[in-house]
Amino acid sequence: MITAALSPIVLHAASIPYVTAHEAYILMETELQRFLALVDSLEPGDWEKPTACTLWNVRDMLAHQAGGYASGTSYREMIHQYSAWPRKGELAEDAVNRRQLTERAGKTPAELIDELRQVGPIAIRKWAYQFRLAKLVTIPRPDIGSLSLRHLMMVIHSRDTWMHRLDICRATGRHFEQTAEHDGRIAALVMRDLAQTLPPKIGAGAVLFALSGIAGGDFQVGLGQASATIAMDVLDFNIYASGRYTYADVLSKAKLSGDMQLAENALKNTLVLY
Repeated sequence: MITAALSPIVLHAASIPYVTAHEAYILMETELQRFLALVDSLEPGDWEKPTACTLWNVRDMLAHQAGGYASGTSYREMIHQYSAWPRKGELAEDAVNRRQLTERAGKTPAELIDELRQVGPIAIRKWAYQFRLAKLVTIPRPDIGSLSLRHLMMVIHSRDTWMHRLDICRATGRHFEQTAEHDGRIAALVMRDLAQTLPPKIGAGAVLFALSGIAGGDFQVGLGQASATIAMDVLDFNIYASGRYTYADVLSKAKLSGDMQLAENALKNTLVLY
């Protein structure tokens, strides 16, 4: 396993190895345990606090996680959730998320934590090892082109929980637990995805993303010699790449150098699925 935060050299993001089923399982298991430890530590006054996902408070994020992991317990539940019909202007996951929250509207935080603790281990094993037929399915998306259910199950689920754990930590002032091995690998897989979507938008240029912090590393996106650099904290980068910061927001958090037109274009077009 390559961990970006441990590498003293620049990694070509497109060459970062994909997860194996076993590694996907370990990443999801670790992330679920960290998420559960976080929500177990919250106080009654924390649940209504607003988050970077402006439509959700902390309790809503917990309900989304409970619903998300419930979708991995059986094909029946998966079909039930993913058959939710999007409203005009929505992505498919918006409808899924709305169904998850609606069906858990009457549950207390304690009940949601209990649900997540029960369904989480079942979903993780099925996502990593058992939903073989579902992994062959590809879903068209207007923002990134398409999404394979294999990628959703083996990469996006751990990333989604990781990102919402960060959301809750920022909303409640809690410490965000991270290690180079676990969080660095999740961040490296984000860069691997960016290496697939960004180059068509920036042309022939190459950009160095110098991401500082425990989970960070230096990643080149694009071919040839990098002529532009974007330097910022790795957690702020992921908040931005997920759409939680606007471009105006991120300019105060990022340092751009080299070919400024290329750097600005790359930053404007940085968007990854979480």
